[in-house]
This record gives sequence, structure tokens and C-alpha cells, in this order.
Amino acid sequence: MASSVEFATEGVATSEEIAALSSITTDVIYKDIRSEIFKMTQAQNNISFVYKELLRSMIASFNDVGYISSEEEFIDIKCIHANSERAIAKLNQENNIILPILSIAQTTSENDDTRRRYESVLVNEKYWDPEKQRAFRVLSLSPRAINIKYQLNIWAKYRANMDQILEQVRLKFNPEMNVPTHYGTITKAYIDSEGDYESANAGDKEDRVLKKNLDIVVRTYIPSPKFLFTSTGKLEKLMVDTKA
Repeated sequence: MASSVEFATEGVATSEEIAALSSITTDVIYKDIRSEIFKMTQAQNNISFVYKELLRSMIASFNDVGYISSEEEFIDIKCIHANSERAIAKLNQENNIILPILSIAQTTSENDDTRRRYESVLVNEKYWDPEKQRAFRVLSLSPRAINIKYQLNIWAKYRANMDQILEQVRLKFNPEMNVPTHYGTITKAYIDSEGDYESANAGDKEDRVLKKNLDIVVRTYIPSPKFLFTSTGKLEKLMVDTKA
């Protein structure tokens, strides 16, 4: 028996036969494009700077925190990039650091298999070129789902200031915090755990410094290189500035 896509030597093909042939042809083209993108992706120097950009965005997310002083004045506080050990070293070495202060640092990162996509799946997007005033078709392999963990440390001299800062930080996670980046505006972060209140010796400062840490997880993706699919059927790498 002839298969559904084998046409008779005479006569007109049925609509079912045409649809079947069209489906097979499309599948073959899709596999060829996917194979070519896979080769080009492996050959490129693919560094997206997603870790650097997320850290920058996380610091900016907490740079609007402050506290109300005894004079009823709102005082802005800084958020710096430093792990716990480096932050306390700065407090010990530099007498001009004004408390309270926030410090944040990346601790670990890992694959997120629950959000993993099949590598063979092609992501289909549209890119608008403002100069040419037209849209282009953009193809890429599936991005890699990862979780990046950060530790946010709050340093304060007084418990009242610490509580005000904690209140503002918690309100940002309701229940998740948006972390906008160059790659999108839907990256989410949530508080995974938090430590107890601690006190630390800050060098020559008169009183011990209060410390509170929160462990934050950011759910994001490492993007794959994107390629323009031209009207002639050629693939060209889409050059995007990710280091600005």
C-alpha cells in the first residue's frame, strides 16, 4: 500500500496528501535550521554577561532603601557589593562608613531542572530594527534555566533602624520582586531563608554592629545567541550590546 505522501503518477493530489507533504517539508527545513543554529552557537564566543547584569540590577533594587531619623528626616542608605567578610573588614578599616548600610553578594548558582527546556526547541521571536523600520524574524536555541543565589546583609547600629530597613526590604517581595535586566522585565527573585540577628565587632566603633542576613534566589535564564533569519533563508548573528 502506498503511503499517504506518495502521489499517483496520474491524477491530482488530494488535500490530505498536500498537507502531509507540506508538513514533512516544513519539518525537514526546521531540522536543517536547528542543526545550523546549533553549530553556529557552539562555534561562537558566547558570553552574555547575565551574572554581571543581574548583580548590577540587584544592587539598584535596594538603593532606594532608607530610614527615618530621630529628627523625622528620611535618610538614604547605600547598597554595596561585598560579602559578609569583606563588609565587616571595611567597617573595621574605614572609619568614614556611615551606618546603616546594605551589602549584597552572589553566593552560588545552579541549574533549575524544573524549568529546563529541550535544547532542540527553537525559540521564535521578532526583532524591530528602528533604522530599517521593519521587523525581522529571530531564532535561537532554548535558554538555560538557572537559579542564582545572593546574600543580602543589613548592617545597623540601632535595632529601630534595622527594623525600618527590614520592613522596606520585605515589602519588595510580595511575594516576589521583579529584577529588570537587558533581557527582560519578568525576572523574579524571592527570599529563600534568613538568619538570626547577630552582632559584630566593627573595629574602633564604640558599639557592636547589628547584622541581619537574607538569602535571595533569582530565577533567570542564560540566553542563547540569537540569529536573524533573513528573507533569503540565511542566518546572521544578531549583535546586541550586553556590556553597557
